[in-house]
Amino acid sequence: MTSNGTAIAGVVFGALIAFFVYQWWFNPTRAVQRRLNEIAATLSVPEDEPSVARVTRIAQLRKFLADDVRIRAGEGELASRDAVVGVVAAFTPPPGGWNVQFVDVQIKVDGSGEAAAVRMAVEVNARDPRTGQPTVDAREAIVTMKKQNAGWVVTTAEAKDTVPR
Repeated sequence: MTSNGTAIAGVVFGALIAFFVYQWWFNPTRAVQRRLNEIAATLSVPEDEPSVARVTRIAQLRKFLADDVRIRAGEGELASRDAVVGVVAAFTPPPGGWNVQFVDVQIKVDGSGEAAAVRMAVEVNARDPRTGQPTVDAREAIVTMKKQNAGWVVTTAEAKDTVPR
């Protein structure tokens, strides 16, 4: 009888492990959240970043964007991955760098598990160049993503007005 109990316990334990592995690794909502964390890390600029590291970081951004990505902020719009990467590469960060965080993230994955709509706040933490005091700029963003080549890429992003505090 103990061998049957041990076998049943082993099967139940194996099923629990499989469930948690799925939830942690393969669940589309978690996969989208992981990709958003990677994007935030790529957009963050460390203090005194070497130029080689900057080029590598910006090149990494390409794999997170669809070829025909559309980014809209205010009146401006970028309509290709190359345009977005070019703008990011041309931008000079302030002394001391900055940290990008996506907070209050709400992810809705469609029924097929191939597309997602994301609503979030984008916070950029930096230091004021004149006073050295910490600053925070927060904007609401609406992002759509799709699964492409076993990874999630941004297809559209729109920045809204400053998030109220």
